[in-house]
Amino acid sequence: MNIFDSYRLLITPLSPIHVGTGESYEPTNYVIEDGVLHEFDTGAVMAALSAADRKILLEIGNRRPDAGMIEALQRFFHERREPLMGHAIQSIPVLPGVANLYKQRIGQTANREADGKKVINRLEIDRTSFNPVTRLPVLFGSSLKGAIRTALLNACNGQASLNQQEQRPFDDYSRAYQQANREEMRRAEKQMRHSAPHMQQRLFQFSSGQFQLDPFRLLSLSDASWVGESDLPATQARLAVNRKKAPVIDAQGALRKSKADDQYQLLECIPGWQYRAFSSQLTVQSLAGLDHRHRDKLPAADLRFDMKQIAQACNAFYRPILDNEIHQMRDRGYLDATWDKTIQSFLQANVERFQRGEIFLLRVGRHSGAESVTLNGVRNIKIMKAQGQPAEYLDKPKTLWLAADEKDQSTNLLPFGWLLVELLPMNTAVTDWPELKAACKPHLAAARAFKGKLAEQQTRLDAAKAEAETKRREEEAEAHLAAQIEVQHQREEVERQTRRAAMSGNQRRVEQFKEDFEKRAKEIRGRLDRQNTDYHQRAQKLAKDALEGPDWTAEERQAAADAIAEWLPKVVERIDKDAFKKLKLAALRGQA
Repeated sequence: MNIFDSYRLLITPLSPIHVGTGESYEPTNYVIEDGVLHEFDTGAVMAALSAADRKILLEIGNRRPDAGMIEALQRFFHERREPLMGHAIQSIPVLPGVANLYKQRIGQTANREADGKKVINRLEIDRTSFNPVTRLPVLFGSSLKGAIRTALLNACNGQASLNQQEQRPFDDYSRAYQQANREEMRRAEKQMRHSAPHMQQRLFQFSSGQFQLDPFRLLSLSDASWVGESDLPATQARLAVNRKKAPVIDAQGALRKSKADDQYQLLECIPGWQYRAFSSQLTVQSLAGLDHRHRDKLPAADLRFDMKQIAQACNAFYRPILDNEIHQMRDRGYLDATWDKTIQSFLQANVERFQRGEIFLLRVGRHSGAESVTLNGVRNIKIMKAQGQPAEYLDKPKTLWLAADEKDQSTNLLPFGWLLVELLPMNTAVTDWPELKAACKPHLAAARAFKGKLAEQQTRLDAAKAEAETKRREEEAEAHLAAQIEVQHQREEVERQTRRAAMSGNQRRVEQFKEDFEKRAKEIRGRLDRQNTDYHQRAQKLAKDALEGPDWTAEERQAAADAIAEWLPKVVERIDKDAFKKLKLAALRGQA
């Protein structure tokens, strides 16, 4: 008996998807050039930058960690973007709005606080979930399973209201809100946190501590891995903008801009209409034959969902939300007309497949909309107010977060989070779906253009990388040679000190004379010094002391004469035979 039913899920994003992880592209580990974000890591920095640049980077990093230091780091990497781009570990397309913000703000101060402190443009781009090995996007199984769970809870609820116990904290909050009683509002919000779990347990007929009765323990869903076209970009950096659902009218009845219109975020997203970009596996455990023996450990019989029930529940829940959002966006003039036409044609052409449960809709990730994560009939959505003002709970949100190319854009916008899921038994062969592929094709033009742009850049980047690599090897060779020379100098110094230690005092004096005159000769590099009195006098003194000193041996006098004869002409002018006669070098050598 087969106790598991396994299915392959082929997933096509229909609109931009961002499943957050808390990680970001930081402006100190990426650069943007010509619409492309190039990500680099520490290894790339060490390979791409010269020794001089690495020294500058170390100096910046050792500064006090304040806004000025971060600005300096941003400027440093931006100014050296060409060699860094050649060592990028990943390159993704960037939509114009993000590229423009980067160009305008990189390494700049955004504004100053009241106390004069700088506020920098951080320019972090929130990353979507990804596989750290391949760096390709992934849809977490927990995210997909959560979306399915919401749809099934909604089906079980049947648009009923919260029961009295679950509704009470929301009513208490509403009264406290009207009375501006913040203490009561905080108490009510604390109680609210128990309402959602309580409702789920009521609908799925289990209680805390009895999670074996939760019907979702019978469902196992893997992370959805990327299986899209390998030569096309899997993600892009774009903007999320906030737009009012209803027009904002001033006292005179004129349409005015809302404060919400100034809100935006920088996000990495999976683009929409990527044909079967992800693949996952869903397994449903069968409990046939176990009812009588383990009834107290099994979910209720009417809550053991099969795949057809799952697909139909998802379509029943998410399809009206999609239709309603499209209608709202179209009414406000927000919606991208090409996307609208494609989605409408696709939905109309596949009504029967949706009804049979062969395909279904899901919504996942950030900005999926409050309606997609709350149940019909029980929505209490937290509406944030201006800073310092208490939130309000309503049955629907007032704004939409939409995917944009530019931060001030109000047309040609897209909703976030929509997925199309194809359901295939694991023992069924995967065949192509030409109609879906045809629907996706027009939306891949930008991705294909990026592929060409990146290929054009790559020639220049490869040349920059080769140049940087050559320079790095030369620097390493120079550093190796310098190290060898330093070792040789150290060895010679040890030998010199050893020799000195064995010398007499007179020998050390002759040796010091030679070292001083050799050093001077190197300084003047053959340009004889006309101001030679000091060095001439030093030679005269050494000759006089050696000749007249009673403790000087013949060998020491000979060494002094040889040192003077060799080094004095190298540092002073007009040293002739008469000058040497005055120094009595012959006498020092025992020749007179």
